[in-house]
Amino acid sequence: MDLIHQKLLVKDWPLKKAGDELFFGYVVAVGWFPRDWSETGMFAYADFAYNNDYFRYRLPDDPNLIKQLLGYVSSNLETLMKFGDVYGKVWIELTDKGYTVDLP
Repeated sequence: MDLIHQKLLVKDWPLKKAGDELFFGYVVAVGWFPRDWSETGMFAYADFAYNNDYFRYRLPDDPNLIKQLLGYVSSNLETLMKFGDVYGKVWIELTDKGYTVDLP
């Protein structure tokens, strides 16, 4: 068994206004976490990895963005099981109509 000790900094979501865009890398997890360690609220997050970097971002309240990110997690898991590798690195842009998630 491997034991990994880590402290994970949860970053604020960096895309704030229409026209903002960023390469995030591989979507490796999407989930929720207690807000301030209380049972009265949760926040959604996504974990991204690329090269030797691993980042967790607090997601905005946007069900469409979360659905798109979960689609890449699912697709990458399926590809990993079939071929032993994944391809789904993502570039995310905030437009006037919402978020778009696409391959770079």
